[in-house]
Amino acid sequence: MSVREETRGHVATVTIARPEKRNALDADTLGALVAALDRFDADPAVRAIVVAGDERAFAAGADLGDLGSAGAVDLYRSGFSEHWDAVAAIRTPLVAAVRGYALGGGLELALACDVVVIADDAVLGFPEVRLGILPGAGGTQRLLRAVGKAVALDLLLTARRISGADAARLGIASRVVPSDEVDVAAQTTADEIAEGAPVAAGMIKAAVLAGFEMPLGAAIAHERALSALIAASADRTEGMRAFRARETPTFEGR
Repeated sequence: MSVREETRGHVATVTIARPEKRNALDADTLGALVAALDRFDADPAVRAIVVAGDERAFAAGADLGDLGSAGAVDLYRSGFSEHWDAVAAIRTPLVAAVRGYALGGGLELALACDVVVIADDAVLGFPEVRLGILPGAGGTQRLLRAVGKAVALDLLLTARRISGADAARLGIASRVVPSDEVDVAAQTTADEIAEGAPVAAGMIKAAVLAGFEMPLGAAIAHERALSALIAASADRTEGMRAFRARETPTFEGR
């Protein structure tokens, strides 16, 4: 089994379980990961999802397998890199719990998540330029949007490795904690997300991600449309009622 699944309350956890390969992401593992995320994304009881590895590695890279010797057309048609797009397309908020190595495709996976909780001694980097290739699963573009042009090119062109503490300082990670606290911190973060209104959380994620693809004016117009649309949700009614009554709201995700 290349991934493990569990749920606790409104939070699901999908753990990459390929320790003999330092959780390198091959096609089977990516397929199992995406399938698990899709199932939880379709479950209205799940309001946040943690994506985790183990203490040695979140994911030490991509494992192309036979695709490593494939021709250009076969590689392009393989659908391998599209697995990362499928992760990024999950509507439920994703929290990455990163310990150990997150290199190449592993770092691309973390960048595809929404919130990254990272160990201060984690090791991140894009080694591709030293292998005669480039990140092909969104790494150049998601890194650019996280840290800006100068830092992105520095990391991509030098293959320099950075620590989790550096990643948090640069904007790759959201929160940095000691390695033995990552799982708890990620679960706590997911629990905090799950306390909010699910409809609102989904729309907030949609607004932020759409903003990456739009000019500012268009992005603000999109945000305004979502802000109006959410007035039709029962969660909005409950949130306003609870606020006026000074009570804790009970959201149902509709």
